[in-house]
Amino acid sequence: MNSAEAARAADVPPSTLRYYERRGFLSPARDPRSGYRRYTEADVRRVRFVQRAQELGFGMADVAAFLALARDGRDGAVPAERLRTVVDAKLDDLDGRIADLTRMRTALAALANAGAVDGSCACPVEAALVGEREGAAAPGAGAAPGASDAAAECD
Repeated sequence: MNSAEAARAADVPPSTLRYYERRGFLSPARDPRSGYRRYTEADVRRVRFVQRAQELGFGMADVAAFLALARDGRDGAVPAERLRTVVDAKLDDLDGRIADLTRMRTALAALANAGAVDGSCACPVEAALVGEREGAAAPGAGAAPGASDAAAECD
């Protein structure tokens, strides 16, 4: 299939196909007569994989690592230590993101319950969350890092 057909099948613009090709995620065959790119169903599946991985929060480096593992798996067994390294790194990253999201949710819930979302201060969410990301000890350590202090600042 040509670029327009593949892009339509993968639900992406044709420029995405060219970008993925530059990143090394795709290597479509060329039509010998015209030189146009020719995509396969496998190419479309790969584009869908990259898109879904991005939707789930994986970066392009993660996608490249997963595709390299898939390529190695086709050429032979993926070395267990390599697979373990990639998986462990991703698990650590996901655990960190989950912890950040949990802190954010806890802080937002505390702010909502404290009535601090009435617009009486500049940004209680920023006050509640910024200490955690900057590596400083969050004020009001406890169930909702910074939430109680941020809410108090708005009273």
